[in-house]
Amino acid sequence: MSVVENTSVVAASVASRFRPGWTLLLLSGLCLVLSSHLGYMPLDTGDEARRALVSLEMILSGDYITPTLHGERYFNKPPLYNWIIIGSYQLFGSYSTYALRFPMLVSLLLLGVTLFVIVRRYTSSTIALAAALMTLTNGRVLLYDSMLGLIEITFAWVTYAAMMLVYHFDRKRNYWWLYATTYALTAVGFLLKGLPPIAFQGLTLAGWFLYTRRWRLLFHPAHAAGLFIFVLITGSYYLAYFSRNAIPFSDVASVILSESAKRTGLTFGLGATLLHLVSFPFELIYHFVPYTLLVVLLFRRHILTLLKANSFIAFNGLTFSLTVLIYWLSPQVYGRYLIGLVPLLFTVLAYLYYEHSVPTEPRRWWVERIWLATALLVAVGCWVTLFYPTTKTIPGVVWKTALVSGLLLVLAWQLYQPSINRLGLMVAVVVVVRLGFNWLVLPGRVEKRQFYRDSATQAAQLTLGRPLYGYKATVGADNATDVSTFHITAARGSILRRTSKKYSKALYIADSASLVNERYRTLGELTLFDRHPAFIVQFN
Repeated sequence: MSVVENTSVVAASVASRFRPGWTLLLLSGLCLVLSSHLGYMPLDTGDEARRALVSLEMILSGDYITPTLHGERYFNKPPLYNWIIIGSYQLFGSYSTYALRFPMLVSLLLLGVTLFVIVRRYTSSTIALAAALMTLTNGRVLLYDSMLGLIEITFAWVTYAAMMLVYHFDRKRNYWWLYATTYALTAVGFLLKGLPPIAFQGLTLAGWFLYTRRWRLLFHPAHAAGLFIFVLITGSYYLAYFSRNAIPFSDVASVILSESAKRTGLTFGLGATLLHLVSFPFELIYHFVPYTLLVVLLFRRHILTLLKANSFIAFNGLTFSLTVLIYWLSPQVYGRYLIGLVPLLFTVLAYLYYEHSVPTEPRRWWVERIWLATALLVAVGCWVTLFYPTTKTIPGVVWKTALVSGLLLVLAWQLYQPSINRLGLMVAVVVVVRLGFNWLVLPGRVEKRQFYRDSATQAAQLTLGRPLYGYKATVGADNATDVSTFHITAARGSILRRTSKKYSKALYIADSASLVNERYRTLGELTLFDRHPAFIVQFN
């Protein structure tokens, strides 16, 4: 085995000697690589800006029970992740993007470590490390979710841990701990994201106990205790909420229900649902490449017998198959929703790869050749950075491109050589791709996002000392304007509320559509996302 290949699989060889401390160091190092640009990138347009803004408004209002958006009650998500972000803001003493994204980074490390520890316990260190690295370095996580301060990574960790504790305590026949811990985590998941963790918990429990023909365990007294813990945790929050906000319970419940139902066939209809049933498997493979290509290993004779031979693998396969149906049947699904489920799939695929396949097997051979071709294509294609307008001016673009291309060519050569661990080499390939992404792609994104940050900050400076409102639907109508709102709110230290009323001596952010037939004086301008001009005005 060559030196380069040895480097690629060093984690697997260390893990095979049962030294989890080195594995923790490896996973921590990988997370540090992923975090290298967290503070460099300004706030993203979309859900990240909304998470940041709701958390900031809780700080400014001093009300940590009632989430608000533009000063109005915000019911779409329970507040737990806002509290986490607030804690991070206080830890770093700023509203920086690094502080916003730090909880995601910690959750990513915890997800990888939890996955490694539990899979190692019931299979092998090599399979455990492979599944952990596949989860941390797939395309979806590596090039998107590991860069943003979203709920999903934290939610994925909580979801996955709850599922694994079902199997762990079932093996120990300790059902009081099983129901207590998993329902406590389900409550945490609910306070993060709403209803989905309840469905995951129900499908995991019912699926496993019915599969093992022990359905009576669903009626174990400990189950009632677990439900009590769930109600106690979630009910405590809502008791505090309704004691502070004299509003009907239905106002909150209807939004939580609609947040889950709005992506299903009930909203989109039969045609969209049928189309999604066909397209979803391909979308799943696309989002979590390159490792999801290994699903071809499932298409073999006696696959069910093979999976059933190891009860832990059977649990992962069954639980994934049941819980993924929630998203398979919902026409509007984002790839990030599946992050908590793919560790189950990757565990099965890693098991089949290392325990029940060989490099000469046609299915595996073709997947590994696709990996090789991909490494070569990116190694050659990355040289386009020398000609593309937004990248050719990056400082050091030549040596950065040359280094990325050279590393990929070396790894492609190793992928071409005989090896029993091309999966390990592919992990190294995607890490190099992320390195190139940091150097050659992110600078262009920074420039665009910085433009909106500067525009909003300048507008905030212009309005200091005066009441400021968003007029009608100029801001807050969608997630896109939350970026500008966050920067204005942070710079002014006061909540930017929306209104259609006109107050004496107040200033307003308004666009041309909201200013039709209005009499006003323009004091300044700003640009909202995406190149949406708006004005700072005072009405006559």
